[in-house]
Amino acid sequence: KAKDSGTWAEALKARSAYHNTDLPPPCQDDQHWSKMFLPTIFLWAGCQPNLWSISNEFLLLAISATFKIVYPEVQYTPRIQGAIFGVTNQRLSEWRSNFGSTAIVIIIDFLSHNEDTDVVELARYLLADYAFLYEDPDTLDKRTTYRSPFMVQLVGTAHLQVTIGHADVPELKTD
Repeated sequence: KAKDSGTWAEALKARSAYHNTDLPPPCQDDQHWSKMFLPTIFLWAGCQPNLWSISNEFLLLAISATFKIVYPEVQYTPRIQGAIFGVTNQRLSEWRSNFGSTAIVIIIDFLSHNEDTDVVELARYLLADYAFLYEDPDTLDKRTTYRSPFMVQLVGTAHLQVTIGHADVPELKTD
């Protein structure tokens, strides 16, 4: 890397070895990387059928489409073995981990504040037929799936909050 001369050469590394300092200089010069690029990728990932398992090729398409919108002046094509993909993939993994950790904290908080029912009995009840997903766990109405207080808090805390500032990428339908 030669930031002063205005040139930049990408160093090839193992995908997990990339850091933000390996990104092209424009990605380091402003807040667009953390405040626009990554929130857009998180928004897109959260809309995938299986956010825990997104193929490299599919992720690369999303990264490329987002990069063109957020950094239109940068002449760079993201690739699977490059810094943009490596750092994005790491941040996506951290986002997924945060999603799981947040869910655990919400459940522990809920169970610790429960004084009406035995914790084990309550957990079994909420797990039966996935009742914890519904707005009213006593009425498993498919129209209210994912409307439980747990799901609303989880999505609001672990997903929507980190997508604030996302870019509008028509190719990804993030508007």
